[in-house]
Amino acid sequence: MNLKSGPKGRKRGLPMPVMSTPVIGNDHRTRDLLGTVKNYLLTGQPEIIYQRKASKAALSLLFLIDSSGSMIKDRQIAYIKGVIAQTIAQHQHKRLRYGAVALTQGDAQLVSHYTTDTTSFIESIAQLRSGGKTNLKAGLQLIQQMKTSDKTQLYIFTDGKINTGGSLQESALYFKQHLRTLSATTVVNIESGFVKLGKAAELAKGIGATYLNL
Repeated sequence: MNLKSGPKGRKRGLPMPVMSTPVIGNDHRTRDLLGTVKNYLLTGQPEIIYQRKASKAALSLLFLIDSSGSMIKDRQIAYIKGVIAQTIAQHQHKRLRYGAVALTQGDAQLVSHYTTDTTSFIESIAQLRSGGKTNLKAGLQLIQQMKTSDKTQLYIFTDGKINTGGSLQESALYFKQHLRTLSATTVVNIESGFVKLGKAAELAKGIGATYLNL
């Protein structure tokens, strides 16, 4: 009896993907098996998905400085120098960059865009002129425009006495809506004088920030 050979029966369903990709040089990328399967089930295309590499973005330090009072400026600069030195010590193998915005004359002013030059950055802050009303919301808006990320640490130097551009509560709400993804935020109280209102502490609580006295 002659036995005829023929194709074996296959189970019904999706065909198994045949994934053939050319290898150019040494491909050290790691394949994402789960992502590859999900992509095939969604698109039907046998495309290999690779794991994303961790971001190598620089760690950014942003300083929002209330320059409405002149007597405290030297102490602010000394504190900023200390923050930078401490951050460099903690992140010796990371690229650091610095930026600063000032609250002055009822508005916000860009003091220094992102730079890696510590010396020129400190010099820019030292040249700040003081005076005028405090518009915290304008400062936060300018901070947002500097493309913050989850690798950005923000230091807010203020006495919390907001007297133009909206209330302290409105500023806190703006922060929650637009800047809550920051890596860390610290409110540094620069209030001076015998009678203290504690507005900086109120701001820190309102935005969920760390609170420190200068």
